Amino acid sequence: MYQSRCEWREARSPTLVIACADGRWRDHIEDFAANGLRIDPAYDLLMVPGGAEPLALADLIPKDFSFLRRRLDMLVRGHGIRRIVLIAHENCGWYRERKLGPFTIDLKARQLADLRRARTHLQGWFPEVGVETYFARVDGAPPRATFEPV
Repeated sequence: MYQSRCEWREARSPTLVIACADGRWRDHIEDFAANGLRIDPAYDLLMVPGGAEPLALADLIPKDFSFLRRRLDMLVRGHGIRRIVLIAHENCGWYRERKLGPFTIDLKARQLADLRRARTHLQGWFPEVGVETYFARVDGAPPRATFEPV
């Protein structure tokens, strides 16, 4: 048995972060949320391969879209979400493997377009919720994650 060292917090944050499940980015996303965006640490975090990609592809992959949409409806309604932050990252394995569209597609351009499309869908479904989009990349020496608004 293991008992967490963290004290339980009953209060919820009104923020949901949706990002890719690539574990190499998790610490950077949490740092960005806390220090870059000043989000309460009790924010909801939804991490799935490709991040918000299923939200951008409602017409092409309705099963993936439906799965995520049902969960978003519950989070917005049940957890009182008023801010959604979408984060994509460079060199995403999900995007490399999926290859929806031309095989010579620029992955970053595709991810940026998907972030914008997902933001538009979310704003239509949840007009009372603010939606922000960011693209993360690695740069510098030593290498660190940089988050840029989209």
